[in-house]
Amino acid sequence: MSESSRSCDREGVSDPTDRTDGRSGSLFPSQGDGRNGTPQRGQNGVAVRNLRKVDVGIEPSRVLFFGKKKSRSCCTGALVDALRANGLTVRWVNCALLRRWIGKRGMQGAVRLIRKVFDPDLCFVFFHDLPPLLMQEFSAEVPTVVWMEELISAETDPRVSRGLFVDYARGARLLCLSTPELVRGFRDAGIPHSTFLMSGFSPRYHRPHQSVHLAPSARFVRDLTFIGGPGYTLERVRFLDAVSQQHPLEIFGLKDSWMPYLGRFPSLRLVGEARPKTYARACAQSKIVLGLNQSHEHTLYFSNRIFLTLACRGFHLTHYVPGMEEVFQDGVHLAWFKDLDECLDKIDYYLARDGVRDRIAKSGYERVTSEHAYANRVADILAILRNDTPLHCPEPAFSSEATVTLGECMLHPSKEITLGRATGSTNS
Repeated sequence: MSESSRSCDREGVSDPTDRTDGRSGSLFPSQGDGRNGTPQRGQNGVAVRNLRKVDVGIEPSRVLFFGKKKSRSCCTGALVDALRANGLTVRWVNCALLRRWIGKRGMQGAVRLIRKVFDPDLCFVFFHDLPPLLMQEFSAEVPTVVWMEELISAETDPRVSRGLFVDYARGARLLCLSTPELVRGFRDAGIPHSTFLMSGFSPRYHRPHQSVHLAPSARFVRDLTFIGGPGYTLERVRFLDAVSQQHPLEIFGLKDSWMPYLGRFPSLRLVGEARPKTYARACAQSKIVLGLNQSHEHTLYFSNRIFLTLACRGFHLTHYVPGMEEVFQDGVHLAWFKDLDECLDKIDYYLARDGVRDRIAKSGYERVTSEHAYANRVADILAILRNDTPLHCPEPAFSSEATVTLGECMLHPSKEITLGRATGSTNS
């Protein structure tokens, strides 16, 4: 996910009841063994809780959206655009900005008034950008979607082990998460109305720079670039330092986040930030845009920079994560590596092949613009809310999908969905 969303003010989540409920330090405390009742086979033969369906489908028309601005990644603006592209009327509220202007109590009163006057039939919350007290109030009266495209973990955020994100999402009609492991974790913790949805992009903010059509001799000003921050550990910094020992590497990122490392790793060169226009130009003028995620072990979780880079028609060489082949093809839409040696070998290979890189970049651009815009994600959300599409959680080995309708979840919100275990591959 975008580094910018991690660096923003963390005022949004607090424990409204200051209770522990006997929680230990586990990531998602279990709410039961899920063995009551007889499971039945759902789609693709996956065992799901034997719940009868109930018609809770809704078709919203007026959406109250809560999110900060995210001026670097523009993911909140992209989601608002996507909601409008799907025919919805949207009012965007930035609670953090209101709080800075008129204080906490003033913000709470203003937001309550906005909700009363606008009269939404759906609230859409980015991450935790609606304060917990208001989240508790609004979600009890208005169907609420919570969108979390962060890879939250106890290692990077102590609120996870305290169960605060689970408490926050408990009243939501739908919780959208960016990796299947998080979906399973939230379901085990008593939030069954969780679904897997990847991040995306908006063509309003991320699209090819005009220089992509120039000849290679006039287009490229650098061989290799990385766009993003240094990450929470030294792993990313050390990897980029090792690459820069072999190839000149330019980094686009926040100066304040990179400054502590530039003296220690003098081969790293920071050249500026990467807001949308800069991002597109960097992709167009770099032969290779290198990709590294916050973690490479989580199934189907990768930075939204994959979508942003391909949407800008950049050639993306990125670290592999499990399941990536379910979304992209290596050497067709992008290229991937699994360790430093393979990364360096592929850098050498692709630097010498302008035509191959251009073909792959074009194919990657076509794939994301047809399937991975935020408008596609919002369309999926609306289908789930209508009860037309089941909740989605790929199994670890991709043998099947654990699916259950949102209606079933809302009928028995405290019961756990029994997930089938993988027995083989369904790759054709």
